[in-house]
Parts: sequence; C-alpha cells; structure tokens
Amino acid sequence: MMVSRKRRLYLAAALCLAGAVVACADNIGTLGSVRVYGLVLRGPTQPVCTANDPCDQPFAAGFTVFQGSRDVQRFSSGTDGRFAIRLDPGAYTVVPDSDAPILGRQPKDLQVPVADSIFVTFNFDTGIR
Repeated sequence: MMVSRKRRLYLAAALCLAGAVVACADNIGTLGSVRVYGLVLRGPTQPVCTANDPCDQPFAAGFTVFQGSRDVQRFSSGTDGRFAIRLDPGAYTVVPDSDAPILGRQPKDLQVPVADSIFVTFNFDTGIR
C-alpha cells in the first residue's frame, strides 16, 4: 500500500512534535519545588522591653528574592507577618522593599534545601534603641 506524500509529511511532523515534547519534558525544571513558608518580624518596636511586652512584632511588607544578581520572585508578608512561596533548592537573598518599616534594606540569606517544605523566620532591625 502506497502512502501519499502529504500523509508522510503529516506523519513526519507528528513524530518531530512528539520528539520535541519528550525532549522538553526531560528539561523541565522543578521550578518552585520547595514550599518556603514563614514569619517576618521587626524589632525592637519600643526602647524598653520586658518579658510580658515583647519587642518583636510581625509586619507586612514586600520582598524580592534574588539568586545571585537575578530577581527570581517577589512576595509580600501579611499583616500577621506570614508568607508562603515556592523556590527551587539553592542559595538566595531576600531583600525587603524600600518602603518596609525597618532600618535600611537588610538583605537576608536563605538556603533552600532539597525538601518538601521549610519554615524560616526573618528578623529585621527597626533601629529603635
């Protein structure tokens, strides 16, 4: 049985597309494979602290996550200071937005291990003494 030229071209195109899909699937990274969740605190929030009156408080702010000099993600903490993002395993730097209620931008290092999830706490200085 003779296969028409047009049909052979369709078959060849389909095989190329299938090969490309398989090749791409093998190269898909696990972007955001680790759930990183946590709490953002700022303090001290007053000049004198006691055991019954804590000096650190959660705060809401925007943050940028860098890997080297590359901006990889932005996120915000809620008014309760909580946040959740997804990152690949690796070394990152978390930098608060310039309008965050803290002293300076204070970058924080973040090491994301190979895991399902990790909990982190970021403490930022308000400059109150």
